[in-house]
Amino acid sequence: MRLRTSSSHKEGAERFFSISTKKFIGDEEGNLKGLITSEVEWVTVPGQRPQLKEVEGTEKEWKCELALLALGFTGSENTVAEQLGLEMDNRTNIKASEIDYKTNIPGVFVAGDQRRGQSLIVWAISEGRQAAHHVDKYLMGESALPLKGDGDLPRV
Repeated sequence: MRLRTSSSHKEGAERFFSISTKKFIGDEEGNLKGLITSEVEWVTVPGQRPQLKEVEGTEKEWKCELALLALGFTGSENTVAEQLGLEMDNRTNIKASEIDYKTNIPGVFVAGDQRRGQSLIVWAISEGRQAAHHVDKYLMGESALPLKGDGDLPRV
């Protein structure tokens, strides 16, 4: 991976990768004074979702007074999916048909980030409208709700 170097890096800023914050350290008044991290690595098991594992013996304390959190999307919350017995893919998305958004459980449909993974809001809106058509058709036998192919919804 090639990263862009900015003027702050030329002035001595350092980049650290594959570390995970384990604990924030505060003073008696609740002010942030530091944090504890450890190095992490991705462990891949064929057929399973990759997991981030802590590298033993790499714990480190950092002094800081400000922490900015930038969190990436790591998959859908799966409690309800597991309770219902919905099939998941290796990225923790719920498996569903590309055509009608049906899952492996009759009467259960899924759209947006739960089906595609992290995406733009326009995809979620579009998929929600598409799924609504198929849910309506499932329940009523037919649907007057528009589909993208009907020209009523923009193609995204």
